[in-house]
Amino acid sequence: MRFERTVMAGIGVCQRFTTARGQQAAVISHVNGQRDLVVYHPQDLDTALHTLVLAKGEAQAVAAVLDEAVTVDHVAELERRLPGVSVVRIPVSFDSPAGGRPFAGTGLAGQALALLAVVRDGTVVPTPGDGFVLHAGDEVVVAGTEAATSAAADLLAGG
Repeated sequence: MRFERTVMAGIGVCQRFTTARGQQAAVISHVNGQRDLVVYHPQDLDTALHTLVLAKGEAQAVAAVLDEAVTVDHVAELERRLPGVSVVRIPVSFDSPAGGRPFAGTGLAGQALALLAVVRDGTVVPTPGDGFVLHAGDEVVVAGTEAATSAAADLLAGG
């Protein structure tokens, strides 16, 4: 997908794009953090059909949901193909004993569990290995039996 970026003096930046189905839309990022999501009329690309005005926090929440939906779809497909295997994304809480320790030092490495990825500060670290040190605020993606993923959730998120 290609974005056309236009600076709007005193307002912010407009990033216009066309979807694979030919629908035109834009995101206008205002200098105050507000975001406008604009959907254009298919026969008149200068006419907005709908404008959704989002506060900065709302825009971030929508972006997270859009990103998460793709992740959940992939995980659901994997679980359909591998009955008995659960794939979960678990936040490492600030009071978790796993914080500051390598994955191997959490006691989870011996479970029927595989560390698939860690999301840290919005960056995905794929297949980090058992020596990867976990930090509070990380999101750990693991695959394993229901019992093993539950144990991981108890340790990482439950503290």
